[in-house]
Amino acid sequence: MTQYAINQNSPCKDGFIIIDRPHQKPTEIWYCWDEADFIKRVNQWASSKSDSTEEYDLDTFDGCFDYHRHDLSTSTIIRFEDIEPLWLMSPARDIEQCLVMLEWITEIETDED
Repeated sequence: MTQYAINQNSPCKDGFIIIDRPHQKPTEIWYCWDEADFIKRVNQWASSKSDSTEEYDLDTFDGCFDYHRHDLSTSTIIRFEDIEPLWLMSPARDIEQCLVMLEWITEIETDED
């Protein structure tokens, strides 16, 4: 069994994980390196859509987050400081992959019988 510890020396502490729950589709889990990366991705996504973005300030993180989640059931952001040791016991596979990519966790050696 793989066990993890929080990597307090992560170079990506400004990154975050986004958990999107659409109304009728499976949950999507993805990550961004920082707020600028999120703003860039949302703006790219918005430019491919036909809906209006005028009511959203797509130059800011909050405006982009409001636009991003406007047609989702829920959207949750997990930041580095939100990681709890309990999550490290058995994180969902998609969340685990994001935690590893952001270098928020490191695998630890365990003695297995």
